[in-house]
Amino acid sequence: MKYLTSIVLLAATVTASPVPKIFNLVSSNASDEGHNGLYLSTQHVDPLNSKAVFRDAADAAEFYFLDGTVRYNAPNGAPYALALVSGDEVQSEVEVSVSPSSGGTGFTFTNDNILANDNENWGGWLLCDGAGDVPGLYYHNNNNGDDVPDSCDLIELGAVYKASS
Repeated sequence: MKYLTSIVLLAATVTASPVPKIFNLVSSNASDEGHNGLYLSTQHVDPLNSKAVFRDAADAAEFYFLDGTVRYNAPNGAPYALALVSGDEVQSEVEVSVSPSSGGTGFTFTNDNILANDNENWGGWLLCDGAGDVPGLYYHNNNNGDDVPDSCDLIELGAVYKASS
């Protein structure tokens, strides 16, 4: 009887756990039309970190939201998280890191499913042409100035939810 009770309790716990909604993040409201409709993805940097970059829909990363963090399950199953990296530049990096301690918190969605952050230095998202072949995601660091760098475009990141399977 104890075994049956344990199974019933375990099943109730599993079914009560919310399943995170999977979404893509897509750029919009850029002044350069070519910067709209790009999907956020990752570019490998080292075994524990990746850069947040923009690619076509076929290469979009699938994200989910957990406790104020934006998570990404890499193809190898590692749980990466978006993190705002502090720096001395107006154009500050957004990292996708496997380290749970560096996953940024304070991410929220507006009523229009636009990704925002409550960090006091966060002044919006930037899509910047990088040294590589794909544009990168950065954030406007209000602590270091108000001007948007010439190679960047202020954008919004909207969540496009995937259909449940």
